[in-house]
Amino acid sequence: MDIKFFGKSDIGKSRRTNEDFFLNEKLSPLEYLFIVADGMGGHQAGDVASRHGTLTFLDEYKLRRSAGMKIIDSMEESIYKANDSILQMAASDPRKSGMGTTFSAFAVYDSHAHIIHVGDSRIYLVREERLSKLTRDQTFVEKMVEEGRITEEEAREHPQKNILYMSLGAQESFEPEARSDIELRDGDIFIICSDGLNNMVSDEVILEYALSYPPEEAVERLIEAANDNGGIDNITVLIIEVGKRKKSKNTEPIDISELDHKKKKWSFFVFLCFLGLPLLSIGITNSAAPLVQQK
Repeated sequence: MDIKFFGKSDIGKSRRTNEDFFLNEKLSPLEYLFIVADGMGGHQAGDVASRHGTLTFLDEYKLRRSAGMKIIDSMEESIYKANDSILQMAASDPRKSGMGTTFSAFAVYDSHAHIIHVGDSRIYLVREERLSKLTRDQTFVEKMVEEGRITEEEAREHPQKNILYMSLGAQESFEPEARSDIELRDGDIFIICSDGLNNMVSDEVILEYALSYPPEEAVERLIEAANDNGGIDNITVLIIEVGKRKKSKNTEPIDISELDHKKKKWSFFVFLCFLGLPLLSIGITNSAAPLVQQK
C-alpha cells in the first residue's frame, strides 16, 4: 500500500528551545515507523529526554523486529527500554533530574497499523471526512472529562490541562496505551502531533487542512495556524497519507475567478445597452444633436 508522509517541528513563538522530537523512518518496503515526543524538564533536559527516548526506542525496536518479534510486542518492550534509559540518564546527572517526555509511536506494516502511547501528544485518524482521536490524553483533566465532571469545551480552557499522570521518565512502573487493531483503508490520513498543535488549533481546522492539502502543505499550514493563534509551545506535526487521496466535496476549494471575470464582462455589456437605449431614442428624435458633447 502506498504511503506518503511529511513531518516538521517548530519552536513556536514563546519558547527559547524546542523540546519536541519526531521521527519518520521506512524500515522495509512494507514497514514504517513514526514517532512524536514532547520533552519536559526545561532547556537542559526536555530536549534530551525526547530525543534520547525516541532513538533508544528505535534501536530496540529494530533489534526485536530483526529477531522476528511481533510488532506490538516489539513496541511494548522497546518503550520500557526507552523509559529505563531516560531514568538512568536522569539519575546520573543532577541537571537532568525530573526530565521526561510524552511518546506516541505509530508503526505500519502492510495493511495494518499499531500504536504505543504515553502522555498527551496525539494520534488522529481522518476517515470518511471525519476526525477521530486514536489515543487518550493521559492527563488529570482528561480523567475528569472521562468521569463526566467537566465537558470537552471546559477541558480546553482548564488551567491544569497539561498536567500528566504518565510519561516516559516519570517512574519505573507504568502502563502504556497499546493498540494493534487498526486496519488501513485507502484514503486514510493519520496525524501525529504534540499538544502545541491541538492546544492552539481546533479539531475542525485540523480536519479541514488534512482533507484539503497534501501532507507537506497541510503540515506547514497547521504549524502556521498554531503560531497565528499564539504559538505558546513547540509545535510538531507528522501526517501520513495511505493510498490514493479521496476528493472531498466539503473542503474542495472553488475557483470563481474566471466566473467573476465573465460575470463582470456580461454586466458591463448590459450596462452599456441600458445606457445606450435612451441615448439612441434621443438621436432618433433629434438627429442633429450630438450623442456626446465635447468640452
